[in-house]
Amino acid sequence: MEPSSFIITLPPPTPNGGLHVGHLSGPFLAGDVFSRATKIQGKHCFVSCYSDIHQSYVRVTAERQDCDPEELYQYWSKDINETLKLYHVSVDDYFVPEAESDAFIKDIFLKLYSNKTLSKKAFPFFYSEENDYWYDEAGISGNCPKCLASCKCGICEACGGLNTAVTILNPKVTNSPSTTIKLAYLDVLVLELEKFRAQLIEFYAKNPKFRQRYKWLVEDALEQELPDFPVTVPGSWGISFDHEDFPGQVINAWPELMAQLLYSYQRALNKDKELGSYPVPVNFFGFDNSYFYAFVHAALLTQIDEGRWLPWATVINEFYNLDHAKFSTSNNHVIWAKDLAERCSVDAARFYAAFNSPGFEKANFNESDMQGVLNRTINSVWSSIAQQWNIVTSQMDIGANLNLPSFPLCQSIRSQIMKSYSLERFHLRQAAEDLLHLLYYIEKVLISRSADSLQTASNLMVCFAQSAYPLMPNSSLRLFCALTARPEISLEPVNTVKLIQLPLSLFSEENFVVENINEGVPAS
Repeated sequence: MEPSSFIITLPPPTPNGGLHVGHLSGPFLAGDVFSRATKIQGKHCFVSCYSDIHQSYVRVTAERQDCDPEELYQYWSKDINETLKLYHVSVDDYFVPEAESDAFIKDIFLKLYSNKTLSKKAFPFFYSEENDYWYDEAGISGNCPKCLASCKCGICEACGGLNTAVTILNPKVTNSPSTTIKLAYLDVLVLELEKFRAQLIEFYAKNPKFRQRYKWLVEDALEQELPDFPVTVPGSWGISFDHEDFPGQVINAWPELMAQLLYSYQRALNKDKELGSYPVPVNFFGFDNSYFYAFVHAALLTQIDEGRWLPWATVINEFYNLDHAKFSTSNNHVIWAKDLAERCSVDAARFYAAFNSPGFEKANFNESDMQGVLNRTINSVWSSIAQQWNIVTSQMDIGANLNLPSFPLCQSIRSQIMKSYSLERFHLRQAAEDLLHLLYYIEKVLISRSADSLQTASNLMVCFAQSAYPLMPNSSLRLFCALTARPEISLEPVNTVKLIQLPLSLFSEENFVVENINEGVPAS
């Protein structure tokens, strides 16, 4: 049975820097589009996100920049939240973990150890005798033993495969490659994934809502014995496990993510009573983190609340490269999302990100290409539509209402586009292309100057505003409200439109003068 409410989780950003274009063009845009499409269709959802402050990447970046890691994550957590708001990514709950969440997370893993879901077991790490220091994930750089790509010790972002201190190739300390390290074993809290093979197979057999590459990762991993995964690691950066069996250890940030999501679900239920008693979680994230969600999280969730919080669906995306190379803060190969917003309309950037979406394949961002594509497509066709529309309406009573006859084609077109916002067919690139098809057809109708061209174009223009809203919320909302004189956008039939002059740019907010516009859609 289709659920009536959702808790949508955006991937917790690591606050060792701001959000660049690659970040926003992936799961943050996708999650926001799905949320808005869900609401406009009358279902309820709650969007949650938190700052992933305990990642080893925060500590390693602070070491490299010679700054306090807490000051680092506090600054960037605030900046990330501001950037999400700037790009109209609507988040109902964005939080930075603190004492209450730390206690919640620690209690979960203490119970899992107490009931023998987790075990005490030796696990390999790199150790420096000179510094008396144990290194975890971001602290060690090397090459993936599966695909040979550069990676950190723990996960390969390129192929999604795990590695360990035993299997990683050419290991070196990330911030001091000359440091001498050796392989050593330490008893830590371990998730023995192989013990949960049957539960994992059953979960994936019953749940088809995963993209193909995610499924391939699951299939490939299940062809071999599933490895042990460390739930605690030696160190002081993270949530202290504070157990006599594991002195000096903190909870690994990747299992912590599962528990933080559970904490976020409880926050959602407390904050939003309209979710009801049984909302289902939908996770958005990048492919590079798939193994953690697919195996570590899923195995643990089968043992908590009888599997109640296993994801209803998961939507991944591939990497979005910059000039055919990976976005890299450390190498200054990056375009910050905040900087791009100073040079380009946010809705225009969102449209291009969808049109060039890395949903199923890696994609490439180039700012001059973005401007060229926008000018050749949506900017050009909209300018032509506005000119044709304004010629016709200038001969009429501006501000008067135009009655619209029933137009079944609109329902068909809108349904086609909305399918690309659904979990079963989520495809931002297809939605963007279909929106362009709709605009080109409106242009053709207006140029024809037929007797009913204005009524037909008006119907289709309303349809465009409704269908484009999840993707370009600000521009679409203003267009819809200007045409209909309604304060909120909805999919309800529109029987009349107000004859107005259209701005020559869809993204020029100052040209749309509309009063009493609500921020989005009515509460579902």
